[in-house]
Amino acid sequence: MQRNTFVKFALAALALGASALAQAQATKLRFAHAGPETASQHLAALEFAKLVKERSKGTLEVAVYPGSQLGNDSTVLGAVRGGTIDIMMAGSGNFSGLTSKLDVLDIPFLFRDPAHAYATVDGEVGQRLAKELESHNLRQLAYWEVGFRSITTKNRAVHKPEDVKGLKIRTTPNPMHIQAWKLLGSNPVPMPLGELYGALESGAVDAQEHPVDITYAAKFYEVQKHLTMSRHAFTAMPVVMNKKKFDALKPEQQQALLSAAQDAKLFQRQANQKNEAGIIAELRKHGMAVVETFDPAPFRAIVGEPLRQAFVAKNGPELLVAVDAVK
Repeated sequence: MQRNTFVKFALAALALGASALAQAQATKLRFAHAGPETASQHLAALEFAKLVKERSKGTLEVAVYPGSQLGNDSTVLGAVRGGTIDIMMAGSGNFSGLTSKLDVLDIPFLFRDPAHAYATVDGEVGQRLAKELESHNLRQLAYWEVGFRSITTKNRAVHKPEDVKGLKIRTTPNPMHIQAWKLLGSNPVPMPLGELYGALESGAVDAQEHPVDITYAAKFYEVQKHLTMSRHAFTAMPVVMNKKKFDALKPEQQQALLSAAQDAKLFQRQANQKNEAGIIAELRKHGMAVVETFDPAPFRAIVGEPLRQAFVAKNGPELLVAVDAVK
């Protein structure tokens, strides 16, 4: 009897030791982004972390840092390239300084609808653009989304191009976005997301444009009164990892990261599609006036061709032709 008890204790101790050893050997990865904790991108990041741990059998653990806790997008991008942070996600415009070809995804009024945007980034065009980042020590895991951007303002609703003339509008650092707002007569002010609420509150900027889930999650309804569902531009969100660290992992760990990123991408897209109507209703409850009917034609007539020409002059026509051909 005593011998059986001793064997049980010995086996239990061995199991605990093996578990502790496996935990000690787990590779811990830091995943940083600028989005609020209630935004779909953060919920997708948590889903990604859960899937990675499951699929790597506990050998990989992802800690997620939202809300610019580890720095703004520019700072974190440099840290991921340098290897002090492992994974990040940010709007595609934040990567255009590394490769201007990514600007193709940010041309306003380029995509016909969400299906066209998703087919573009998930297909050959997206793969070609991801390859461009590898020479900058970045391994792309998937394209998530900031989503289709809609404009909010403090003092007047936007129905036609004349309504945005003279507005100081926060924009991304992407050249396509900056040029578009200038063509429309606005004054674009690039700044990090983490600084935007304060800028709207102080009047440093009058307007901003984000997908509605970010507008809601960041509580911009407290400092903006009008929302126009303009859906004027789609912003992809590359999820990237330090390439040297990715390459150093075992093949099964790499596959766990890639498959988890793809499934979290679908998780986020489905959440955005499901939740949009409810978010708009919540914004109304918080006092925002919402314009849901929007005619993009007058805006496209002003910005469409000049932006396409600017992209082609810098990068050639091939990518634009490929995007237009996506079904």
